Amino acid sequence: MMTLAQGIGITFVVAFLFYKSIAGLLAGILIIPFWLRLKKEEKRVQYQAQMESEYKEYMMLIVASLQTGYSLERALNQAEAELKKLYPQGSILLASVHIMNQKITMNVQVEKAFDEFAKTTGLEEAASLSEIISFAKRCGGDYGRHIRETAMKIEDNISVKQEIETITTEKRLELKVMCVMPMLILAYISLTSASFIAPLYGNIVGVGLMSGCLILYGILIVIGRKIIDIKV
Repeated sequence: MMTLAQGIGITFVVAFLFYKSIAGLLAGILIIPFWLRLKKEEKRVQYQAQMESEYKEYMMLIVASLQTGYSLERALNQAEAELKKLYPQGSILLASVHIMNQKITMNVQVEKAFDEFAKTTGLEEAASLSEIISFAKRCGGDYGRHIRETAMKIEDNISVKQEIETITTEKRLELKVMCVMPMLILAYISLTSASFIAPLYGNIVGVGLMSGCLILYGILIVIGRKIIDIKV
């Protein structure tokens, strides 16, 4: 609801700055789905980053338990208890972890339970670790060592992602400022030198030109977001 309210507010701002007419609201309405999509993607990225952060901690807990000599089943259960302590206010991952451990308690094979956990979370790192667990269980040997080595590699990969996120935080802030500045400049000119841009309003040519600028404005915002979206 908050995002929708923001979209409606932006619609009114665009109608005033780009068209200065009630009819401009019709064009501004098209911005609402665009804004909702941007915010949805932003929340998805935040959710994914939080899940990856929690998963990294979860893997380290599993590795620590395996190093103390616990079996994989017990290590997974112990890691869940420690995860509750790390995130007392609530964890995105905890519900899926609990379901997985419940399945293992009901004699579901650990590799099958972990594979279902990986599919539920949608994490590539969890899917990779699931394959290693399945392979280690089939082939035997020191599967604990293989799982530890794989978990460490995945942890390094997630750490790189988080480091890139930290490095690009400043650029993300700069992008937000750059996205707002054109609107502020147009608002300033409209309030202080209305006659300077008056020919852009109330005629077909002006409406077409402002509509083109608005479309280009949206395209550049999307391009800017893609530039700082670095995949690992």
